[in-house]
Amino acid sequence: MEKLTKKDLINYFTSGEKNPENISIGTEHEKFIFNLKTKKPVEYSEKGVLGIFEILKKNGWNDIREKNNLIGLKKGDHSITLEPGLQIELSGSPQKNIHETCKEVNLYLKELKEACSKLNLGIIGIGFVPNVKFEEVHHLPKKRYEIMRNYMPKVGSLGLEMMHRTAATQVNFDYLSEEDFKIKTKVASCLTPIAISLFSYSPITENKINGYLNYRTHIWQNTDKDRSGLLPFFFETSNSYEQYCDYALDVPMYFAAQDGETIDCSGKSFKDFLNGNLKEVGGRAANIDDWNNHLSTIFTEIRLKKYLEIRCADSCSWSGICSIPAFWTGILYSEKVLKEIFDYVNKWKFLDVQQAYLQASKTGFKTELYGKSLLEHAKFILSLSSKGLEERNYLNSNNDNESIFLKDLFDMTDKGKNLSDLLIEDFDLKYNKDTNKIFDEKAF
Repeated sequence: MEKLTKKDLINYFTSGEKNPENISIGTEHEKFIFNLKTKKPVEYSEKGVLGIFEILKKNGWNDIREKNNLIGLKKGDHSITLEPGLQIELSGSPQKNIHETCKEVNLYLKELKEACSKLNLGIIGIGFVPNVKFEEVHHLPKKRYEIMRNYMPKVGSLGLEMMHRTAATQVNFDYLSEEDFKIKTKVASCLTPIAISLFSYSPITENKINGYLNYRTHIWQNTDKDRSGLLPFFFETSNSYEQYCDYALDVPMYFAAQDGETIDCSGKSFKDFLNGNLKEVGGRAANIDDWNNHLSTIFTEIRLKKYLEIRCADSCSWSGICSIPAFWTGILYSEKVLKEIFDYVNKWKFLDVQQAYLQASKTGFKTELYGKSLLEHAKFILSLSSKGLEERNYLNSNNDNESIFLKDLFDMTDKGKNLSDLLIEDFDLKYNKDTNKIFDEKAF
């Protein structure tokens, strides 16, 4: 088998291009599972996630295993996986519109909630588990995560926190061409501080207000500078598949898959792997599956595979799982709105957006960017997103278009308060600083 060339790696991205009629929306959302009585995190046992999985298997879900360990489930195009701290994640199938996305979310959460109720477990969507110390979180026995646990403290101060105590909502979108990729990555990167402000829900750590509205984002900013944050070249006209390829080649490896095993290659060069100079895998040259695996270890706010992943939202309320993809769909999948927003942000520079990105985790809507608060920017962008969804004109059985899923976001910007702001108020006044009441009231 011939060695992969750089052109092969770039063509991987080219092969992801879609025709306009074939674009879709993917949603991946993580949740924390907890004991209803103690409010403590779920265990990797029959009383915890393994018990949930056994119940779900009766509904047609099938095992995903690593050797003898059950680490997830699959049914059709859907998969349920576990993050390092046993956060549970649904990776949904590609959907044409937000009505379909929301239907998928509702069916899955209903099924998960029924399974959890049989084990006296609850589900909560929040960006950072608010009531336990790191050592109280149970770990998933998975080789990839073992490698990451050993590597993370070498490259950042909060990587282990990211792995075990955070949860996020991710949305995936298609691109039509390299030019479309350039426009969408520029727009999504510029809007990241605004999205962080809209989708913050992680203000409490170990039963105390932590000083951040989006503590999960702060954690990511201190996880691993080689593979997280915003990418400067997404802001430049020179942005291209090749530039992303060059960037990814320079990101240190975590692992390689070989003969059914996960091999520790942490800190090694993928370029060496490409050229057959990686002794950890016996000197074999990387194949396209290895490239795909390597790309999955990049954790930037906007990530490229054969589609674009937007990763800047905390885990959230049940309805929020629909509003997050709706917000981005109205922006990225309306040609007119995408152009209008691109014109709005086209002169924005990386360093200015980066400063707002760093600050927004603390000050949210009050953060300044180009002479306006992020709240002012959010109101404008949200109005355009709604316009984009109306233009798409995907209707449900009640003849509602997709803009109905933005209601919570309009309420938020009208009040000038995101979910973290509201939770801080409730924590002080309504809950009397009793974290257990968050679980009682916010659990699904």
